[in-house]
Amino acid sequence: MNKWIKSSIFLVLMIAIALGSSIYKKTHKIEKCDFDGVHIKPVYQVDIILKNDAVKRFDSIYCAYMWLSQNKDAVSYVRVTDEVTGEKIDSSIAYYVDSEIITNNVNNNRAHTFLKLEDAEKHAKSYKGRIVKNPFEKIFGGGDKDEKK
Repeated sequence: MNKWIKSSIFLVLMIAIALGSSIYKKTHKIEKCDFDGVHIKPVYQVDIILKNDAVKRFDSIYCAYMWLSQNKDAVSYVRVTDEVTGEKIDSSIAYYVDSEIITNNVNNNRAHTFLKLEDAEKHAKSYKGRIVKNPFEKIFGGGDKDEKK
């Protein structure tokens, strides 16, 4: 009977762990990239808003760019995250930096986004980077950032 009690306790514990895990997964949604399935760190998140108002979420500029290059006709606009404040901003007003800091180890993304030019310049100087053009303009086309202000 002692063996039966131990087996029963073990079974109850296993069921409790399985239920707890299931409940945790349902209540703590982990955002995954719609391109490569990698966990999205909020500071690097890119949102592509579709014409039907649905949102595609990505973990890096690279993933968003790759998805967008195949689906541009369905897209309304792109929103990136300012790495300093965490604020979501329209990609057309962001400043972009390629630096030695890798944001995604799967695809080695090194692109970073900033709302303010000063923050982009500071990041570029601190992390051996350079300010680059908006990568999404290659797909959408578009003018100079100063023309849009």
